[in-house]
Amino acid sequence: MAHGSRLIILLLVLFIYAILSTSLLTKFLLNESNNVNVALSKNEVLVFDEESDDGKATSTNDDTEEAEETTDDDSTITRESPEEMKAPFICNDEGAPDVLPSDDLVRRSLHGVIIGTQKGGTQALHNILLTHPEILTSSTGHGELHFFNRMYQKMVRSNRGHVIPRQQTRNAFLKALKTRNNAKRLRKNRGKNDITNPNNKHRVSIHSAPIYMFQGRKVPARMLCTAPWIKVIAILRNPIDRAYSHYHFVYPEKRKTEKTPSFHQFIMDDISLLKRMGVLRNNQNNTTTEFDKYSGSSAEYTAWEQYVTIAKGGGPVGRGLYSIQLEIWMDEFKKYNKSIEDDMLILQSESSKEYPQDSYHQTVQFLGLEPRTVQKHKHVLGKNHHATDYSGSDGMTESMYNMLYDLYAPYNRRLYNLLGKKEWDGVWDDSSMKIVNVTGIA
Repeated sequence: MAHGSRLIILLLVLFIYAILSTSLLTKFLLNESNNVNVALSKNEVLVFDEESDDGKATSTNDDTEEAEETTDDDSTITRESPEEMKAPFICNDEGAPDVLPSDDLVRRSLHGVIIGTQKGGTQALHNILLTHPEILTSSTGHGELHFFNRMYQKMVRSNRGHVIPRQQTRNAFLKALKTRNNAKRLRKNRGKNDITNPNNKHRVSIHSAPIYMFQGRKVPARMLCTAPWIKVIAILRNPIDRAYSHYHFVYPEKRKTEKTPSFHQFIMDDISLLKRMGVLRNNQNNTTTEFDKYSGSSAEYTAWEQYVTIAKGGGPVGRGLYSIQLEIWMDEFKKYNKSIEDDMLILQSESSKEYPQDSYHQTVQFLGLEPRTVQKHKHVLGKNHHATDYSGSDGMTESMYNMLYDLYAPYNRRLYNLLGKKEWDGVWDDSSMKIVNVTGIA
């Protein structure tokens, strides 16, 4: 009997001990989790993979030199909820002037931006511009800062959807800029190419984010509210060639597996999404009248906003519908009484590759600077920047080419009319089958 009582007491003691241990362990883990969250909020830096036009976001400490690769499905990025999508952007400029002094760091750091298109030659243009002694980059690697999409969306979430004042946005941009310049890779040259370095007060900087043009209305709205003075540059490539390059960028030959979709499937999946969202309509290409009636309508723009939210960083076909994207940017320009002719430059990718010196001069003058030639200038001009590897590819079938040609033709005509310049008239019109240029700008 006594032995049984002692056994019961022992079991009770062990049971109580187990409960206390579990409670203490849970408290400890929660505390450690909070500490980690606090540490990340203080030291986290968004670093973007330099092999992606859109960037692959991951977190790293300031002293980490190389960012770990992540997938390109944007799973690490906070997406807008349906309510946030519908909410119109409001620019709260209270207490923050439209224009800042010419030597102000925010003013100089947001001097110009390359908004697209992906696989259109943005990397080549960015690198060529950096040969100018007065131009620096606002970011690392390919110059992709992604402030007005990814970083800004984080602010929207942290502010619980409340309007973010212009000054708060400018302060956040400065913080992102200075944090970015703490990275080891930028300290190697003792800040020589750091726009935040006081010795660079006479210089300006640009950054490139080819996803900006593709992401709908909120990116230009956010950007123009923050920096109404900014110069916007886009470089456009034949949309069929661009889509083909896009596929090989996402699925390079050496990384293909049995699960890799064919180019045909890659394209048809996006066309299906464009139709499902209402961007493409089954009857709109039957007659010019039907297409023109829908073009530029509020229904088309609403459909586009829904499409880009789902397409995320993809959209191999949608990215080539340049007229829709540029109309949205131009519409935002008008809201801020901003001159499209003076502050937006649209370049042809094919022409820029053939005549890089002319594109360099045109863009530098557009940025308000005098063209300059330095030692590395000719080397950079002659380099094939970030080229896509097409080795082992079977090419594009004639039927696929013709289908894409017919799909893009009315949108290309719409683009020519929008830009209204002789050099754009019929630039991609070619009804005969051609072999995609496998050495084109990537």
